[in-house]
Amino acid sequence: MKITFIGDIACDRQLLKASQKKGGYDFSQVFSKVKDIFIQSDFVVGNFETVCGGSNNNYQEQYMTCNAPDELVQAMKDAGISMVTTANNHCLDKGIKGLRRTIKCLNKNEIEYVGTNLDSEHVIRIKMKTISDVRIAFLAYTYSTNESNTGIVLNENNDYFVNLLRKQGRVDNPELKGQFNIKKYLTGKLSSKQKRTLTRIIARTKLKLGIPYMKPRTDKIEYGDTNNNYIKLVKNDIVEAKKRADIVVACPHFGGQFNTVPGEYAEFLMNYLKLAGCDIVIGNHPHVVQKIKMDDKKMFAYSLGSFNQSISADYMVAESKPEYSIMIHCYINRKSKKIQKISFSILKIVEDKEGMITVWPVDKLYRELSTEEKKLLISDINEIYQRCTSNPLEKIDSEFSLYCEDENGKKII
Repeated sequence: MKITFIGDIACDRQLLKASQKKGGYDFSQVFSKVKDIFIQSDFVVGNFETVCGGSNNNYQEQYMTCNAPDELVQAMKDAGISMVTTANNHCLDKGIKGLRRTIKCLNKNEIEYVGTNLDSEHVIRIKMKTISDVRIAFLAYTYSTNESNTGIVLNENNDYFVNLLRKQGRVDNPELKGQFNIKKYLTGKLSSKQKRTLTRIIARTKLKLGIPYMKPRTDKIEYGDTNNNYIKLVKNDIVEAKKRADIVVACPHFGGQFNTVPGEYAEFLMNYLKLAGCDIVIGNHPHVVQKIKMDDKKMFAYSLGSFNQSISADYMVAESKPEYSIMIHCYINRKSKKIQKISFSILKIVEDKEGMITVWPVDKLYRELSTEEKKLLISDINEIYQRCTSNPLEKIDSEFSLYCEDENGKKII
């Protein structure tokens, strides 16, 4: 039985414009070169890095605030995507109404979801799926909901909407009480709308001057990250999931954006999830590929990268190679209910002059290129492969094996 995981599914302004057709939108081109790979899997899981807040909310009208047409979900369904994680820093970009409408859109298109909840009466912290007689528990959590941009701060009265990893809003370290911080003081005086306006002005000014607005961010541990009620709930979820499932999969949204090496918070959380008993951890948020660790037949992927983000978007950091992502395949033995093989494919986002995106498996793309283009592609693939495995690339393939064992449980790769 095969489960496939992909990275962040998004809809930036460039793709939105390129996808617009008379009477609606068409995103089928995005998935056209990977659809046949999805079909070969029993279950395909991605991270839905946007919301479907409806056309009345406009689409992508604000800098760093997401909203996609419903047609994106329809294209996902047609391509063969089975489930998405919805706990991420953009899940409240169109407020609680937008979050709930997104869930309804996913339900309408028969795509499973985990990470957010419709209301207090329909809270699902553990999503159970039985696939080919194997019981899989899916869990999803996020470190943030962009409360500084949206102005929505979840608390104990409404935090059931999103599966969280830590308290939202400002958490002050009592050891620093009385110390004056000019940045916190000034930003604390601004409304969410004023903060967004200021961010947009700074970004556009830098871009006009030829200064990249975004740069790789290292994720550091902040006060309260390692010991809070939310992280304790996560551990309880995993303990409960292990009672009910053969395989436990956690999908945390965390890490430093465009940082190719995981920071201290990512390392802490990965270790926490491993010790709690997860079999597979699929991380997302950095928008670039990060390392994969194998430990006692268990797999920990820190970041798969962005599946389809627009490479021409203002905030992209080119040197981190955000045009590449990985697609992880987990093969589970139906009889033993254990992981038998784990491999990954490398994908590349190709964006045309109109902003339309096609996501290519690199082995397919290689066959379409000129000699010089092939050399550049091989160089890039080698970098991504080494980032994942710490080993040099030997040859381009459709799948690169991370772990494999025979029917008797003996490791063969």
